[in-house]
Amino acid sequence: MNIEKEEIDNLLYKRNTEHKENHADKYIDHYLEQYRIYIHVFNSTSQRRLKSNEFFLTINTAIIGILGYIESTNLIDKPVIYLLVPFVGIAICYSWYRIIYSYRIVKRAKYKVIHSIEKKLPLSLFETEWEILGKGKGDNKYKPLSEVEMYIPMIFIVLYILIFLANIPWPNFFIR
Repeated sequence: MNIEKEEIDNLLYKRNTEHKENHADKYIDHYLEQYRIYIHVFNSTSQRRLKSNEFFLTINTAIIGILGYIESTNLIDKPVIYLLVPFVGIAICYSWYRIIYSYRIVKRAKYKVIHSIEKKLPLSLFETEWEILGKGKGDNKYKPLSEVEMYIPMIFIVLYILIFLANIPWPNFFIR
């Protein structure tokens, strides 16, 4: 869903004139306080994203670690666990991937709102930073974190597929 800058401004400032007329002396204070709160919400969303990544990384590391421990100690003779657990791991990684993608979309929307608000402020700090970083285009300046994050669940998915394939009783498929 692409919303143009003009539409964002219309959504953000639809009460602008009413507020100015009724509270002209406090308008700037209210505006800045709302901006501060929004920046705080922006930062807390980033913190939630990091916590989510830690959670999924811990789960996947534990699954791989447990499978490695079972393999090294020969606790289970049947490779059934190696055929079932990768599906659980893949499902967890797919959920992780979707969450990263969702946070990416939310972050983009928040940046659009921040950029629009900054047009009314003396300095456009976030917009300037984004310009300096090349707007996330071109690997030589800046690669958005969400793009890099999305590789991690994919790496685990590949690892789970390899574990699954390594434990298929291949000779049983070819013996008739």
